[in-house]
Amino acid sequence: MRIISDSKTSRDVSSALDKLLKEVNEALKGVDGVITKLECNVSAGPMGASVSVSLLINGNEPRRKELIGVNEKGISGEHAVKKATEKLNEIIAAKNGELVDFFAKTIVTPLPGRVYTTLIAAINETLLEEAQNAEARRQRLKKTLELLNNNASAINVASVAEVFGVSRTIIYRDLEALGFKRGGFREASKAQRDQVQ
Repeated sequence: MRIISDSKTSRDVSSALDKLLKEVNEALKGVDGVITKLECNVSAGPMGASVSVSLLINGNEPRRKELIGVNEKGISGEHAVKKATEKLNEIIAAKNGELVDFFAKTIVTPLPGRVYTTLIAAINETLLEEAQNAEARRQRLKKTLELLNNNASAINVASVAEVFGVSRTIIYRDLEALGFKRGGFREASKAQRDQVQ
């Protein structure tokens, strides 16, 4: 279990939201697990705007997860909500995963025809996050082997190398770093090796 929180201020909500989304999504890339809860706050006034977010991350699945959001101006509350909803739904349609939680806030300014709606959503994608480094790759390999009763011969090294986008030699080194001896690995057939290369 882990919490990721951030807050950004700027001259307007859109700028603060853009900064926040960029930084939070960068932080999410380095964290295993899935988003289970989203808490947000949006405020705006004559001195500027701020957007805050807190995400609860649970589990240790190496899944891609993302925070998306929009801030749209309308001539009325209904118009701003409609524009923001349409724009957010376009972004969601391009994702492959589950919408976990969302936040909505409409701010009515004292100026006529200036209403702003902010929508923020947390998405857990079905895709696995790419292993950013050797340590992350080894941790995933270790989890896989634990599920296979630590039997390294149960894995196909060529297929594992293809999944991670590395050479078989690197996977052999990873396995050796995890304490497995090379003689116990299942080697791919020549036809399978040719397919990978």
